[in-house]
Amino acid sequence: MGRRLLPPLSALPAFEAVARLGSMKAAADELGRTHGAVSKQVAHLSEDLGIPLFAKEGVGVVLTKEGRDFAATVADILDTLAESRSRFQRRADDAVIEIGISATYAMRWLMPRMPDLYQSVPGIELSFRMTGREQVPNRELDLILTWDRLNWSDGFYEDPHIRTLGDVSFGLVHAPAVVLEKTSAGYHCDTRFLQEIAPHTWAGWEEMTGIRVSAEHDQAFPHLFLAIEAAVAGLGVALVEKRLVAEELSSGRLVAPFGFHRIERGFGAIITGRGRDRSKVQALLDWLERQD
Repeated sequence: MGRRLLPPLSALPAFEAVARLGSMKAAADELGRTHGAVSKQVAHLSEDLGIPLFAKEGVGVVLTKEGRDFAATVADILDTLAESRSRFQRRADDAVIEIGISATYAMRWLMPRMPDLYQSVPGIELSFRMTGREQVPNRELDLILTWDRLNWSDGFYEDPHIRTLGDVSFGLVHAPAVVLEKTSAGYHCDTRFLQEIAPHTWAGWEEMTGIRVSAEHDQAFPHLFLAIEAAVAGLGVALVEKRLVAEELSSGRLVAPFGFHRIERGFGAIITGRGRDRSKVQALLDWLERQD
């Protein structure tokens, strides 16, 4: 297919507005341009086509015969473009929301709340992309949920694309049979469970609480839910966010010897470029903010 010989496309909205309103001034007001700019665009279009598009009539203008024919074509083209734009905007707004989230929080916290989300935000659909050692590029995500306040930088709150959604509470948990021995330096246990991608959380928690816990062995897991299951089995001590072990605490399968240290505004969402200005993303964030 050869190169298309098109009229000056930037002049088409000006021409269509003048044809519809019958006035250069009215068209300029509607388009937010000057009278001179609209008049120049229409003249340029007429020159390119090689035909007069308007004739003066009183203080206004009227379409010539050729102008009427061309105006009908342009109106159809602009209507088609407007409808296509609207359709794609609706599609973008209704598309699946891609969420970066840890496997543990997805399984233990968000999944059980999905029925309420679908009822509260009709038409929403989520796709989970697990965050971890293999980082998902931000361009493929709409937002990233994070509870890791123990690792946020001091400037986290100042980022305009971060929305804090609530508080978090971190604490040590273990099975009732596991013993924490009191020492002169703090407490001691046989095994501590660490996350491979976030080994810093123990040091962060100890710094915030002033409680020191040493161990004979440190065992790292790729996912926090594995550390939780190991703690339930009585194999050691895990550091977790309270929401993730609510059921085990209630049933007595886990205990929290020091309670939970609350961190204000510790639950947040990093909103990526593709997620900004999407109404469904904003609706999801509003819903998340209402969750306990």
